[in-house]
Amino acid sequence: MIDITDSVVRTLEAASRLRPTPGFVNGDEYAEWYVEASSQLLLALADLAHAQGEPQLAKQLELFSHPLCMEPLDAVLPTEAMPKKWCFNPVETAGTPCAMHTPERAADLGRCTWTGDGALRMCRTEPAPGDDRCKRHAEFCRAVKVDGAVCGRPRCTIPKHRMAPVPGTY
Repeated sequence: MIDITDSVVRTLEAASRLRPTPGFVNGDEYAEWYVEASSQLLLALADLAHAQGEPQLAKQLELFSHPLCMEPLDAVLPTEAMPKKWCFNPVETAGTPCAMHTPERAADLGRCTWTGDGALRMCRTEPAPGDDRCKRHAEFCRAVKVDGAVCGRPRCTIPKHRMAPVPGTY
């Protein structure tokens, strides 16, 4: 059985460490700041939820106390649009995708397969008709150089690269 007194004490201690954090955009404007709940606070709140007979809330708070994938799950989502559905699968490191949402699996999910300069996240746009990349990323060279690296230059003009196999077959 969970001791509710201990849970309250841990919750209050974790809450006392809360501080405003600059937002991701315009962090210099106070209106863009937010208060981030620490994993300790979320776990303490989960204990309280368990003690109050709220297992669903406790489960959700426990899940949110760990880094999550946060990949948008909307079917078609241009980069500038705000997603409405998210993945929420637990991951080892914050900011990384889960195994289901890596750039290597983009084609399976109907997304652009461009990986860029070692991008951890896949492009959120669906591929252009007849291509495996969106219109914006189709212009990047797909030729594989002698050292095994992909050229990746936008609108590449190297003659050998222009004669490389059709998109997706290099």
